[in-house]
Amino acid sequence: MKKNLLRTCIGLAVGGSLLITSTIMTMATGPSGYETLKAVIKNSNNMENATFNISGSLKDNNEELIKIDSLIKMSEQDHLASGKISITTDMIDKNYTFYKAEDKMILKDDDSNVYNQFTCNKEFKEKKFCKKDSQVKKCDNPQMSAIGETIIDTLVGDFKRHVTLTNIGNNEKQIGINLDKNEIPSLLNLILSAKCQSKYQNECENKDKMFQILGIDPENYQVPKLTSNITVEKIGVQIIVDQNDTIKEMDLELNVTGNDAQNQFRNQNFKLTIVISDVNSTIVDIIDLNGREVNEILLDEFSCNSY
Repeated sequence: MKKNLLRTCIGLAVGGSLLITSTIMTMATGPSGYETLKAVIKNSNNMENATFNISGSLKDNNEELIKIDSLIKMSEQDHLASGKISITTDMIDKNYTFYKAEDKMILKDDDSNVYNQFTCNKEFKEKKFCKKDSQVKKCDNPQMSAIGETIIDTLVGDFKRHVTLTNIGNNEKQIGINLDKNEIPSLLNLILSAKCQSKYQNECENKDKMFQILGIDPENYQVPKLTSNITVEKIGVQIIVDQNDTIKEMDLELNVTGNDAQNQFRNQNFKLTIVISDVNSTIVDIIDLNGREVNEILLDEFSCNSY
């Protein structure tokens, strides 16, 4: 069974959004819309390669803190990915080019002539980031898949009614999932609160070095963190699929409120849009390092420790 290319790409663009999206898809689901949604998820496993246009933004008290735009080409069959990413804030305007192949990744700041090549050393290859598909155990048993689907259907229960299915013309359909704070499972709020209040946080030993590689001054990238009274006010997901139940576009919106460390009220809104094109006809752009200035970096230099 192939890895889900869609989920992998979301992770490359904005890692946290993958967890949120997966939670929504699992917990919130209207019978016809729900069945279509399951078909879309299954069909996404058939993507050998695709191009993803991804844009996202984060607002705090109606002030836009950060905007991210990216164009990512991925080939699951060849284990390759390439793309361009831009990050914009009041103090930052950066553009990057990257290329990933197996256990290495090349990242270049467009304002620099240096190509940073991250590689996995022998010890780090045992970790999940560097594992190849052949090292990851997968289940291809149809009976087990059917049993798992039945279990999920049972757990989802009444949340199926929150999924809508609308024909929007051109043989396309829109799957909608919209929940307000009274419909959002209390479990999600508890998870967010526990995450923010936990004293066991990961601290990367060389985060300053990563900021240096990115060409960003950490003082110019400050996002107010919610520490108490955290509530998910709204979750919205809109998915456009074609006549074959293949996903073409997804829009995610998450609205969370709470207090920061100074007990100031914060209303934060996260939006993410993913447009998928050239399914199974995408060719990844390869970066040739011959004659280039290369900065070799081992990934274990950025290992994180808990304390």
